[in-house]
Amino acid sequence: DQGDLDGALNAFRESLAVSQRLAASDPSHAGWQRDLSVSQEKIGNVLRDQGDLDGALNAFRESLAVRKRLAASDPSHAGWQRDLSVSLTKIAEIHEQQSETALALPLAEQSLSIDEWLSALDKTNITWQKDVEVSREMVNRLREAIR
Repeated sequence: DQGDLDGALNAFRESLAVSQRLAASDPSHAGWQRDLSVSQEKIGNVLRDQGDLDGALNAFRESLAVRKRLAASDPSHAGWQRDLSVSLTKIAEIHEQQSETALALPLAEQSLSIDEWLSALDKTNITWQKDVEVSREMVNRLREAIR
């Protein structure tokens, strides 16, 4: 937030190293696995902001892999499902920025499906309702770009 992207990247990489050690020490500890995915996501965010789309894509894919495992381990866990949706959207956004619409669209559609499921669970959850709106807008934009 202060504009020191290099400093942020270094701090997030240090955090990732800690998260990796903890996650490796107990692969069944869901909290540590999620921390690992968050660290990877934060690195991806900084790399994206620095213009390193390929690096960001790799970091987001690493985060996605963890989040897929968590979501599959408990399909009814709304938090894991939302994390999965966020990762899918971030990767879709990178593909869209790289003019890879055909790669972005299925990810955005999968994210929208998750978001719609979550919003149906709790119509009072403003975040989940907004997620649907944002995902739907992205899917429509990508579909239009393919036409």
